[in-house]
Amino acid sequence: MTSSPRLVWEFGQRAGLFDLPSRPICTLHGDEFGRDLSRKALAKAADHKLRGLQQSAGLFNADTGWVLRINKNGRSKMGDNPQLTPVESRAIAGIERLVEQAVLAETHGDVEHRNPQVLAIHRLYAALEIRGALYRIKWTVKSFAAVVGQGETLHALQAVEIENAPLGTLPAHEAPTVPKPQAQPTTGRAISVRDLLIGAQRHDGSPFG
Repeated sequence: MTSSPRLVWEFGQRAGLFDLPSRPICTLHGDEFGRDLSRKALAKAADHKLRGLQQSAGLFNADTGWVLRINKNGRSKMGDNPQLTPVESRAIAGIERLVEQAVLAETHGDVEHRNPQVLAIHRLYAALEIRGALYRIKWTVKSFAAVVGQGETLHALQAVEIENAPLGTLPAHEAPTVPKPQAQPTTGRAISVRDLLIGAQRHDGSPFG
């Protein structure tokens, strides 16, 4: 785990969000938990992995310098949860890389539950490719007050397919004369933050911009 200065966050969309470097694309083959698993079996496999990580020191995020803990509530959201899609359960197989590579895009207060122990809720995004399809993974992270003793905690994830997204080692808008690469599993590929957030919405329902 490499050290990184802790990011000082502010509420709202992160300043200079689209000026940040392109994000690496994490590639999974989709069978990390086993072949031909049912949706229920995938969720149980994800839950088993999260149980192990729950006992660990946490997962490092290079963008913020945070070490994200996983607690019981987070495991119930991301593990054996019938509301998860198969893609979301499969994503847990690559959770270490996906968390490390995620970029912080937005921070807001706990307007839904108004828990005084929650200082802020953060949305971090990462890129995942499974079987030729590209997905945007949204991580929900909670910052707890010091008295709780949990710091930043990984709370939930959501996977949304990004269709027709330009992929490559450089963002497409920086190299407009280069033909759009095909969505084939390779190494060293990246996606710009702007392209990663195509179709994504901030907490207030407005697009990132």
